[in-house]
Amino acid sequence: MIRNTLVPLAVLALAACATTDPPEQEMGAARAMVSQARPVAGQDAPQELAEAQQKLARAEAAMQRGHYEHARLLAQQAEADAKLAWTVAENVRVQRSAAEVQDGTRALREEIERKGQ
Repeated sequence: MIRNTLVPLAVLALAACATTDPPEQEMGAARAMVSQARPVAGQDAPQELAEAQQKLARAEAAMQRGHYEHARLLAQQAEADAKLAWTVAENVRVQRSAAEVQDGTRALREEIERKGQ
């Protein structure tokens, strides 16, 4: 009885895997986000960018093997990692700019104090 139930379920599971469409949209989004993050994050978020690139490479390999669900998951993770890399790098850039503005303000304040004496 149990065997009669498991066989159709196994066939359905295999059929579901076989009919999964390639994750072209997810792969495209991941490629685009990694490309967008690369020039910004290469210097200021290299670890996060490397994670995104590695996951994208693994997604590409899974696509080649026809493991579309695994490729889809890796592509989504690669896109998220690339967004994180871009965000971290932008945060570093903004903090650097804020520090420069503070330095400029401090120098201006010191100059004003010197002239006032």
